[in-house]
Amino acid sequence: MKENDIVTLINLKKEYKERNLYLNCNGVILKILPHDKLQVIFFNDKNVGDYAVVVVDVIDVKKQDMKLPLNFIKELKNSKKVSEEKIVKKLMFKDFNLKECDRVELLVENEKYSKFGVHKGDVGYVALDYAVSNSVLVDFSRIDENGEYFVDCIEVKIDDLKVVN
Repeated sequence: MKENDIVTLINLKKEYKERNLYLNCNGVILKILPHDKLQVIFFNDKNVGDYAVVVVDVIDVKKQDMKLPLNFIKELKNSKKVSEEKIVKKLMFKDFNLKECDRVELLVENEKYSKFGVHKGDVGYVALDYAVSNSVLVDFSRIDENGEYFVDCIEVKIDDLKVVN
């Protein structure tokens, strides 16, 4: 294996679980380290845009046949020079425990939600089982006092929700 190879996590050790990694998550090797270790940037397919930089044992990942495009490798190398310290400080995936159709309550009053008629305490249902940039689509559809049906599927920050029964 070498830098910029695409790898998949095949062994889920305790220290990886503690970083919210999961079997079969994919990443790219950033550095080859001594003692059969790799520094890998893993990408969270449950929360698009989320990543974690984790040192793993070589035996815990499998190299994929896919290759990164050359222009992406150049961009990655340039961005590593500029922001390597910032990148490697992100050590774990954001915890994402929501599932499609989970019943959730909005925990905050915020203009970005109230402009759609959604307020603190309103209850909705998670529409998709993944997030994008730590936000999930929630269906707050309802029937108003006049009997009219309103469809309100809006993007809500994960931290602004709690699962309710």
